[in-house]
Amino acid sequence: MERERTSRWRGERLSASTPAPGSGWDRVEATTARPLFRPAPRSAMVFPLVVLVAVLPGLMALQAWDLTPPGPLWGLRGLDVLDGRVLDQVPAAAAIAPAQEAAAYRMVAFQPPLYAWLEAVLFWLESDRDPMASVLPSYVAGGLAVILVYLHGRLWRGAGLGLIAAILVALNQNLLLRMQEATPATLALCAVLAVLLAYGWHERIIGEGLQPPAWAGPIATSIAGGLAMGLAMLSVGGLPLIVVPIILLHRFYLRAGRPPEAGSRARRWRWLARPWLAWHDHPCGIDGLIAIVTAIVVAMPWYLMMARAHGWQVIAAMAAPPERLVADFARTLPGRLVELAPVTLPMGLVGAVRAIRAALVDEEESRESVGGAFWVIWLVIAALVPGAWPRGPQAAFDLVLVVPLSLLAAQTVADLVNRRMPVRDLVWLAPATALSVAWWTSADLRGAVDDVANGRADAATALGLHLAVDLIVVSVILIRAVAHWARRRDDRQRGVIATFLAAVLVISAVDGMLEVVFRHGIDRDLLALRTMILRRNRDRPFDVVAVVSPSGGDAEIDRADAGPRATAGQFTEGASPGGRLRFILRTALPELPQRDLSDIAGLFRLPEGQRLVILSGTRQHLVGTDRFRLGLESIHPGRIGILDAYATAREPPRSSVVRAEGF
Repeated sequence: MERERTSRWRGERLSASTPAPGSGWDRVEATTARPLFRPAPRSAMVFPLVVLVAVLPGLMALQAWDLTPPGPLWGLRGLDVLDGRVLDQVPAAAAIAPAQEAAAYRMVAFQPPLYAWLEAVLFWLESDRDPMASVLPSYVAGGLAVILVYLHGRLWRGAGLGLIAAILVALNQNLLLRMQEATPATLALCAVLAVLLAYGWHERIIGEGLQPPAWAGPIATSIAGGLAMGLAMLSVGGLPLIVVPIILLHRFYLRAGRPPEAGSRARRWRWLARPWLAWHDHPCGIDGLIAIVTAIVVAMPWYLMMARAHGWQVIAAMAAPPERLVADFARTLPGRLVELAPVTLPMGLVGAVRAIRAALVDEEESRESVGGAFWVIWLVIAALVPGAWPRGPQAAFDLVLVVPLSLLAAQTVADLVNRRMPVRDLVWLAPATALSVAWWTSADLRGAVDDVANGRADAATALGLHLAVDLIVVSVILIRAVAHWARRRDDRQRGVIATFLAAVLVISAVDGMLEVVFRHGIDRDLLALRTMILRRNRDRPFDVVAVVSPSGGDAEIDRADAGPRATAGQFTEGASPGGRLRFILRTALPELPQRDLSDIAGLFRLPEGQRLVILSGTRQHLVGTDRFRLGLESIHPGRIGILDAYATAREPPRSSVVRAEGF
């Protein structure tokens, strides 16, 4: 009975849902049901991972940001922009008493202003002018550079390779180091990557005959590339010129691989006779002209204004960037490559060789071969430019070189994952990687090779070279045994490849993370001093700020803080151009000018009021008698006599006054 009732109910429901004949619903054709939301492509699923890769390592690096010179000088320049000197900050050097520090600031003030403008915006948003605002543009530009690296890989080889390249660049110690410093190196890298990305997309549109929307068409990409070029010129003056030989050589490669078209001579004469046909016959040339004009319109006004105000000093200052004041970049090309990418260098070189082979063999000019040739040309130009311009912005050159090396290394990783490379290639690839890492980590090995090259070999040199040879031999024997073990088993081959790639990823991550946990001890002292000054100024505002530095500026600070990253010749005797203390005082007390004194006797000539006295870079101490006479009390004990800070004491007891007068 219950079963009949259920079947009758189901039948009534079915008949009720069936359209009646002649009602019009029976004439509706059956169609395939479409989903509510269109499925997202794989690239859209990968992009959130790329954003995390770009943000997280840099965020850890931001927690360990430091005041490495010339970063504080850039911070001072940003504060001067905020105070009203928007276009020209060079006159602010007149307020700096130490001659060498003033000269260093002038050198920074002659550089392109985009980074200082961004700093000024962030200082304006921060109510208390937090010093970290000076490094935020560098961090944001570094994250954007990682995303642009992913877009480069996706443009030519797909989203998977772009993700691998983004991971390798995001974990690179050089990028993380620059993201911790207030310098325009990452900003210039971001602009250069944008220029080359616009060119790559434009080449794909022209070469493959794509039909993109108007906002991504050839004219739009030309304007975007020109805008990025102009911003790069406003970041680091001569660096954007590196894209010119890269693009020209890639255009030459593309033209050399294509057969001459019939009637090219007639079209050439027709173009000379009718210039308005140039867009049809030479679209790349016209688009390049549009990009150049856009870059000139964006960047040239500031250069013309500075040249009119200061003459040839602008060109002379940009020929020697401020980073030359504190670092020595005299390195050979092999040592430079190992230092930039110690783990992925062998894979990058393998990727370059395979890209060259594919470009020579491929006659159809596939997207992969064209992109690989573009990366190889980029790598060669970026490696040769520092030798041709030895006084150029070497830090920015290093970052520009890291990107194509990482893209080619990611191509090798993709070939290993997709089994386009046999496992037997690891017999020499793995030992080469181990030797590169050993060369980077062992100063003894580098010293032994240098001794042999200069004829200074001894027992220690022989021992170092013997260990290096042993490492190579053991690596080759071990990898050959593993390759023989996995020769006939596909599952074992996959395990070998996975183990090698996991080891490369772990070592790269450790290399990057070791950089982000480092921090100068003097930076903590400076920030603690700033906190104490703000706290004391809130209770009793200061009227006078005086810094006693008989040795000149931050020289003693630099020598006290010469940590693991200090190299030979990095910290020199005499006055230092660091400007760290001046930057901290400007952020803490922006309304009070700093008075630079050469000895303690100058403190007795200060006007009455609430005084802040800091002993910086001096081995002289403020003895108790002088402290009582000046009415000062200690508010921050410095390290080994450096950064000792004193402030006007609260009303002392009468007994203390009597004892001081009696003495």
